[in-house]
Amino acid sequence: MTQTPIFGDLLLRQKGPVLHLGVQLQNGIAHIQPGSAIRITSMEDFSKGQTYRIIRRENVDREGLMDRALELIERNNSYQLLTNNCEHIANYILYGSKTSHQLQACAIGVGAGALITRNQNPWLKLLGVAVTGAAAVCVYNASRDYAA
Repeated sequence: MTQTPIFGDLLLRQKGPVLHLGVQLQNGIAHIQPGSAIRITSMEDFSKGQTYRIIRRENVDREGLMDRALELIERNNSYQLLTNNCEHIANYILYGSKTSHQLQACAIGVGAGALITRNQNPWLKLLGVAVTGAAAVCVYNASRDYAA
């Protein structure tokens, strides 16, 4: 990676079918992973040796960003896939809103899979919702616009 992240940048790396997100702060990258609470780590810990992307965020209130990051660190809440994952954390730090668009895409995919397989046996239905949920996340991430 030739570009160096600066305070307020969004960082992304592939993690299976989903993206792992973090936010560059003054002293490291804020992110959360399964089995831990939010923490500030090095780029090496965030990237796990994989390539990563830097999305420059020009329209971020840098003072509020640090306040929100410190608030989350003080809360010390552990990772929860549906309510406190890395995308929730990154969006809260950057914008003050805990949202996960990847989860929303997955829910839409699961719903579509349930409709498509509604008259199938339970195992085929389970496979259908799992595949369409994962596919929806992959399609969403591939088409996502990360403009500042």
